[in-house]
Amino acid sequence: MIRTIVAASVASVLLLCAAPARAEAPFAFDATPGKLPKAVVPIDYDIAITPDIATKRFRGSETVSVTVRSAVTSFTVNAKQLTIASALLDGATKATIAFDAAKQLATLSWGKTVAPGAHRVAMVFAGTMGDAPEGLFYQKYRTPANVEKTMISTQFESTDARRMFPSWDEPSFRATFRLRATVPEKFTAVSNMPIVDTTEPKNGVKTVQFGRTPKMASYLVVLSAGEFEKIEGSADGVKIDVYATEGKRDSEEYALASAQKILSFYNTYFETKFPLPKLSLIAVPGGFGGAMENWGGITFNEQILLWDAKISPVTAKQRIFAVIAHEMAHQWFGDLVTMAWWDNLWLNEGFASWMGTKATDFFNPEWNVWQRANSEKGRALAADGRKTSHPIQQPIANETEADAAFDDITYLKGQSFLRMLEQYVGEEKFRAGIRSYMAEHKFSNTTTADLWKDLGTSSGQNIASFAAAWTEQAGYPLVTATASCATGARTLQLAQQRYFSDTAQTSAQLWQVPLAIAIGPDAPAYTLLATQNTSIPGGACGSPVVINGRNVGFYRVAYDAATQEILQKNFATLSVDDRLALLSDTSALAQSGRIPMGQALSLYSAVGADTNLAVWEQVRGSLATIEGLEIGTKGYAKFAEYARSVLRPAFVKLGGWDGPKGDASTEELRTGLIAGLGSYGDPETIAEARKRYALAKADPSKVPALDTFGAILGIVGRNADAATWEELHQSALKARTIAEKQRYYGAMLAATDPELAKKNLAISISGEIPPETASFGIRIVGAVAAANPRLAYDFYKANNVQLAKPLSQFERTLGATGLIGAFWNAAPAEDLEAFAKANTAPEAYPQIAKAMEQIQQRKAQQTRLVPQVDGYTEQLQLLRK
Repeated sequence: MIRTIVAASVASVLLLCAAPARAEAPFAFDATPGKLPKAVVPIDYDIAITPDIATKRFRGSETVSVTVRSAVTSFTVNAKQLTIASALLDGATKATIAFDAAKQLATLSWGKTVAPGAHRVAMVFAGTMGDAPEGLFYQKYRTPANVEKTMISTQFESTDARRMFPSWDEPSFRATFRLRATVPEKFTAVSNMPIVDTTEPKNGVKTVQFGRTPKMASYLVVLSAGEFEKIEGSADGVKIDVYATEGKRDSEEYALASAQKILSFYNTYFETKFPLPKLSLIAVPGGFGGAMENWGGITFNEQILLWDAKISPVTAKQRIFAVIAHEMAHQWFGDLVTMAWWDNLWLNEGFASWMGTKATDFFNPEWNVWQRANSEKGRALAADGRKTSHPIQQPIANETEADAAFDDITYLKGQSFLRMLEQYVGEEKFRAGIRSYMAEHKFSNTTTADLWKDLGTSSGQNIASFAAAWTEQAGYPLVTATASCATGARTLQLAQQRYFSDTAQTSAQLWQVPLAIAIGPDAPAYTLLATQNTSIPGGACGSPVVINGRNVGFYRVAYDAATQEILQKNFATLSVDDRLALLSDTSALAQSGRIPMGQALSLYSAVGADTNLAVWEQVRGSLATIEGLEIGTKGYAKFAEYARSVLRPAFVKLGGWDGPKGDASTEELRTGLIAGLGSYGDPETIAEARKRYALAKADPSKVPALDTFGAILGIVGRNADAATWEELHQSALKARTIAEKQRYYGAMLAATDPELAKKNLAISISGEIPPETASFGIRIVGAVAAANPRLAYDFYKANNVQLAKPLSQFERTLGATGLIGAFWNAAPAEDLEAFAKANTAPEAYPQIAKAMEQIQQRKAQQTRLVPQVDGYTEQLQLLRK
């Protein structure tokens, strides 16, 4: 009965709901925000670049075909850290050039009125290559023979194309690009389009001409050049190739095979074919972080593109596939169709996250990636539960604010909302809307309103009204479910309010909440909670009732005590998705003080011998949050004993270290449980890890599976004495691959001994490890140096300038505030804030505010929760006696 009533009522309620409070208009070029005047529009760039590897400088020239839309006397372009030697209009008129460095603008004044119509402007310019990944940069690396070499690459998103060539560097100024590069003759050069001509080498250099791109945003231009090895294949008539520095050809095969499958999948899903003739995947060693979706030439940190069965853990395969799927999704979401302005960045990143996960799940169902994405949704829920959160669609005033928009709300809340919307509307109707959106807006820009229009047409529903509260306001609902019974029939009282991690905060916000309610063994049925509260039938008394069935909804649920108890007693019979939702919500409610912490701790114990990887990732994450509060307190030993008691039943169920070998998820769970037991000081686990490390050290043929060996090294490193630390250090120095080095250095950095921690900190700035990764090492030391939490923070403060030097502005902005957050218990909050503000640009202060709210939250949690945890673990100890 409920399903039939709900199915009939949901659409009508949705259609009758009020229009969005801030109705966004469809894309219109003239109405799009930005600094650049729209009287002059670029049509085509013809760019020549000559980098000098020795001097780390480059020179260039370009001819830009433009359309003047109304009479002007000057052109305004973006330029940052460039010198423009000359600018010539239509081959005759020289410009007077004025720079505004603060606004990253150059004004070309012509001394006359330029009439509307087609014109050409030619510029000669020069700039500098840095070692930070912004603009055109250089990257040093070592070959397998330990020879140092250099390659070059680009990173333009969000607004760094202006570092390599003068440009209309805002996403709505789409144009075609034709790039020509003069590089050392040994270099292979890669860009968005195939090479159409190469000159004969002369004086050690050659010039490579690339084909003209389709119309696209400037931040998607790419140039990578170095001594590459490549492999190639094809899919649906598109050439696909993978590039990496020498000695890594065999490590490229998995990426190529993955890209071939994914391209065909996306071509079918979107019904709009990939429009370029080729797609290159380019591995950049060292300091380039993450990956970038340049159209037709995606760049990756090599650790998330290359997979070598001899040195790479099996889990790396999953990450590589997921990252490739995300970046290839951008070839449609972001490249083919681009957000008009950075306030709609989620149209790029949220959609790529959702689509990439969808593709990964399609090809690898055994990975259960949507279940494992529960931890990502949890991160988004945590960020969105703070008062410093922001809407998915957030106002962006300038370039610095654009950088700050690349966060968990944009990526992970965007992904989670889209999955909820897709499930609610129906997959076929949703896909039909996406196909219409792609066909209608290809080679153009959009706002969210354009998407809602197409999805509304395909679904027959008022999607704009439904989505408004989810995308145009911060936060999400906490749904409370209170059951009452009469003559065996249950009634559910449902209410919504905004969830805040700080319960003192309140808000009158409302959402249209698609509740997927599952009663007993029945499949979930949707009902729409569009008002503050409502009452619905809830099935038979005593049966489990789940409000967020299948865990697709982006909201939290608080049950009354009796309903929660029924769910906990039936925990083992719930679906994996419903177990995840219950664990996640119970943890959050306890951490925020809405329910006693003991209720969450007893639920973790109820997990028992469950052997689902995603469930244990949720439990281990929740335990890690509590551990962060307990470290250094007198109750830590009892908490660690409790944590071991939670983990051990599943480890025993798997057969311990040498139990029957299972699938990849089973082995990953085994490894995770080993790592967890070791981190909580389990004597047997530590002893066994040391034993197996010694065997592997004595006989390399005894090295266990790489995933397990990583856990072993972590345990050995955490508990290392001076001699063991030095053994790990020597292994790190001798390692010839980045993956091996990271494995051994990671083990060293985990050492809890304060004297060894001091050595690790000194190494971080010695040049022994890549300088761009030093900050991450300091964060690890800060997390484990419980005997002296100020140790890493004082070091970071003293060496902040040196540590920040190799980072891009984007990395400095987000990385610095992240590090401050990592030191939450190392100093008074006001000291942390003062230091952050003194060493960060004022535009980044909103990011500091986010970090400070997290710090205050952690301090408040420590005061409130540690006594509750200690009381619970003491009671457990008494019961055992």
